[in-house]
Amino acid sequence: MSLSSDISNSAPKARAKRASTLGFGAALAIAYGIWCIGVLWLQPRSPLAILSFLAPCVFFACTWAWRQHRLLGAALAVLLPISLYFIYRHNAERAELFYVAEYFTVYLTLCLWFAASLRSQAIITSVARRVHPLTPTMEIYTRKLTRAWALYFLVMALLSVAIYALAGLKAWGFFTLAVSPASLLGFFVIEHMLRYRWHPEFERATIAQAIRSWRETAGNDHEH
Repeated sequence: MSLSSDISNSAPKARAKRASTLGFGAALAIAYGIWCIGVLWLQPRSPLAILSFLAPCVFFACTWAWRQHRLLGAALAVLLPISLYFIYRHNAERAELFYVAEYFTVYLTLCLWFAASLRSQAIITSVARRVHPLTPTMEIYTRKLTRAWALYFLVMALLSVAIYALAGLKAWGFFTLAVSPASLLGFFVIEHMLRYRWHPEFERATIAQAIRSWRETAGNDHEH
C-alpha cells in the first residue's frame, strides 16, 4: 500500500476521532450543566452542590499554577480546598455566595485578560495570526472583536451579581447555567456569520485549528 493511500485512509479516521472527542466534550458539558441545575435547585447550600460548582474552577486554577511553577501548583492544590472548606464551615448559611463569587471572578478575569491584551497585541489577533496571515484590515477587526469579548465578559459578570441581588439564587442559577452558555454560543455563531460577510478575505478555519491556536496562545501567555 502506498504512502498516499495510507494518508487518505487515515484522514477520515482522524476527522471521526476529532468529531467524537468534540461530541463527548459537548455531552459532558451538558451533563455537568444539568447536574449543577439539579443540585442547585434541590440542595443549594449542601457541600455537594458547592463542590460541583467550584471543582472546575479550582482545577483550572491549580493547573494554571502548575504550569507556572510545579511547587506553586502543588501548594495551591492543597491550600485552596482547605481554605474553601474552612470558609464554608463558618458561612454555611450563606453558601450561595460561593457560586456568585466564583462566576463573577471567572468572568471578570476573562474580561481583564482580553482587555489587557489590547495594550500590545490583542489576544484574538494572536490566535488568528496562528491560523492564517492577517491584513491590516483583518488586524483591526480582531482588535475590535477582542474589545467586544472583553465587554461581553464584563456585562455577564455584572448581570450575574444584579440578578442574584434582585431575583435570588434560583433565577441566578438559571441565568448562569442556561442563559449564559446560550449567549456565549450565540456570540460565537453570530460573529462567525458576520465575520465572513464583512471580511470575506478571512480564510476558513476548522474548529480543530481554532482550538489548537487558542491553546498555543494561552501557553505562550503562561510562559510570559
